[in-house]
Amino acid sequence: MKLFEFEAKKIMEMAGILVPKGKVIKVAEEVFSIKVIYPVVMKCQVQTGGRGKAGGVKFANNVEEAYEIAKTLLKLEIKGIKTQSVLIEPKTEIAKELYLAFTLDRGKKCHILLGSSEGGVEIESSDSVKIVPIQGEYKPYLARKLAYEIGIETDKLNAFCDIVNKLYSVYEKYDLDLAEINPLVYTKDGKIMALDGKMTVNEDSYDRQPYFEGWESSHLTDISEREVKAKLSGLNLVELTGKIGIICNGAGLTMATMDLVKNFGGEPANFLDVGGGANEAKVTRALDLVAENPSAKVILVNILGGITACDEVAKALKTFAVKNKDKKLVVRLLGNNQQKAAEIMQGTGIKSIDDLDCAVKEAVAIGK
Repeated sequence: MKLFEFEAKKIMEMAGILVPKGKVIKVAEEVFSIKVIYPVVMKCQVQTGGRGKAGGVKFANNVEEAYEIAKTLLKLEIKGIKTQSVLIEPKTEIAKELYLAFTLDRGKKCHILLGSSEGGVEIESSDSVKIVPIQGEYKPYLARKLAYEIGIETDKLNAFCDIVNKLYSVYEKYDLDLAEINPLVYTKDGKIMALDGKMTVNEDSYDRQPYFEGWESSHLTDISEREVKAKLSGLNLVELTGKIGIICNGAGLTMATMDLVKNFGGEPANFLDVGGGANEAKVTRALDLVAENPSAKVILVNILGGITACDEVAKALKTFAVKNKDKKLVVRLLGNNQQKAAEIMQGTGIKSIDDLDCAVKEAVAIGK
């Protein structure tokens, strides 16, 4: 789950990191009632980067300017994502920008600390970014190591390291996949402050993070409506542009099935993994979601029964076929309770094919 900038800054502020005193508005008229010191910076709150280039960051010298800008920003879409709200903060006089982040490097199999003596647009891919691996437990000396590598001046060393240590405490406490400050700035009056913040919460940690309880549905703004429904139903769905809907159990099997579809000249309409141990109700939800996509001319179901029982899948398929006689189904069910599944599907008109290549070829032919 990606947090909005104002939410990330609130968490940083609670950890003792200095942030601007901002206000969030959802309608333009709110600028007349909030108390801020002009001039201000106004920033679209969207769960994507590239706001500056897309015109999502503006400056206003007075409330009248802020009102006109707010009306424009609240209508703005950035990379197809609608602006949810606008963050208004006092304009900061910047002496120097830095970049700072914690994230997980799966290649290195460890958490890493990143930093740069520069900040701003696309700095993440710059050669100036230095990486400090965190092997095992985080230690404060790692902050000093990064400081030396990016050339932090001696008189600023303690303040910088304090920010690094506090950002790590946030990263660890809230089970984050990413905690980033870009830019971290020295102000002209000698303060060190986080002017922007990004945080991504690991989705497997929600049960142990009461702070984020109830947040998920309001933060799924960068995916389609069907993908939102899937996410909230415990399904993994990614919508694509083809004509063959795909439902499998296991990400690897789903990807392999998609590859076969393309190999035989078809195009997948989606990736959908129902996961292990899917029951009748879960498979029914998956079928309904894929069937909602008007581009999907046929649904290819490829289930290998292990934890998942084939007869549970077959019950869902039978019910779906009866209710949706216009929907084409090609099914491959092998493994746990396979024979029971075949008996359940008898007389339903479902094309049940044991050979995977043959099943995929049949689905591709129907899709065309």
